[in-house]
Amino acid sequence: MTSRKSLRLFCSHGAALFYIALHPGCTSQDLTDAFVVTKRTIWGLIGDLKDAGLINIRKEGRVNHYTIKEDAPFPDPVLSHATLGHVFRVLSA
Repeated sequence: MTSRKSLRLFCSHGAALFYIALHPGCTSQDLTDAFVVTKRTIWGLIGDLKDAGLINIRKEGRVNHYTIKEDAPFPDPVLSHATLGHVFRVLSA
């Protein structure tokens, strides 16, 4: 019997950032449902992305909506010359 290794291209932060890029205006509940994790986990990821200056937060009533900061530098040494908007446009094409 052979076992298959599960490889991930993105860490949790990168996956959340990519989800937000593909679903602008999403909420923490959207992220919780998509990632099948607790709200506390999502709040931690959102807090880290906010502190890193990678996302915008727009509040409507009691609900926050998230978008990426298109002009923020991509948080990876190899791609730091590119913006988030550019990288995600290329990846989602």
